[in-house]
Amino acid sequence: MEPALPPLHPKLPRLLEELDLKILDAVKWNVLLCRHKTAIEGDPLLILKFGSDERKSANLEYEVRILRDVLTTIAQENFDRLVLPEYVNDGEYDGLRWVLTKYVPGKHLLYEWSELSYKPEFIGGKAIGLEVARYSVDVLRDLRMVDVDDVPEFVRRFDFDRWLADFKIRSRELVSRGIFVPATVGKAEELFSSLATSRYQGNMFTNGDFYPRNFIILTKGKVAVADWVGGVDPWEFVAMKAWIMMWGNPAWQAAYIQEIKKHFPVDVEAMQVGLLVKAANRIWLWRDVPEEHIGFSRSQLLAYFNKCLDFKFVQSIFE
Repeated sequence: MEPALPPLHPKLPRLLEELDLKILDAVKWNVLLCRHKTAIEGDPLLILKFGSDERKSANLEYEVRILRDVLTTIAQENFDRLVLPEYVNDGEYDGLRWVLTKYVPGKHLLYEWSELSYKPEFIGGKAIGLEVARYSVDVLRDLRMVDVDDVPEFVRRFDFDRWLADFKIRSRELVSRGIFVPATVGKAEELFSSLATSRYQGNMFTNGDFYPRNFIILTKGKVAVADWVGGVDPWEFVAMKAWIMMWGNPAWQAAYIQEIKKHFPVDVEAMQVGLLVKAANRIWLWRDVPEEHIGFSRSQLLAYFNKCLDFKFVQSIFE
């Protein structure tokens, strides 16, 4: 049985009153489906997202700038499949940082992907259809059309040397917790230190969390992508995030790789690095989640990290 959402923030009623909003549904405790109390037939529903502490508020501030100052400047009419979220308004009220976007009606794959052990029918993307593999690559193709030279300076850009410095610190903590073993970390650091890191700088604008959980399937095969907290990453890393997060659905992974091979030149070495980086990031993100909630998923990502240290295994993915 899935646990209930934690209580909503005590300041939320006053924020809703200030914005003249009524809650219709809670996607997460800080992501709410709303409508204006004075709304009439045909008015759009709204998504209210808010940050309630210093870290969440800072993250939301960055997301607001992406929504307001970057996505609004991108010519969506050039995209074949991708639909961007539509910014409405943002602000701060009594210490709560908030943003409103228009609700996108469609099939929200958020509900068909899970890492939680008590959702076996959804774990690792088991329930997501094969057609989404093709849609995902089409969205990648659309994102590749965005000229990263036009992206504002405040947008985060992946830097491999900085990432590696963080990995060395994080991996020591993961070893101390018994999540990583020293031999694995040593092999990974040896591989990473041998790379020409300049080739792994960011070259593709992305939402930063590119996989089906954040997709909304619209009519006529259009796909809206949510959670724009990313920046400019190597395209291979973006592509491999989707592959690695769909570990519960090997048929999907295979279809996805075939679509990538149709439309992109594949550098297996770059893909290997992308797989390792994305697996390591997810393992770190899940480090504090209780074993009973996420143990199986964490073990899958740990197994992937170990397998992807073997170049022949990564080659086999692209055969």
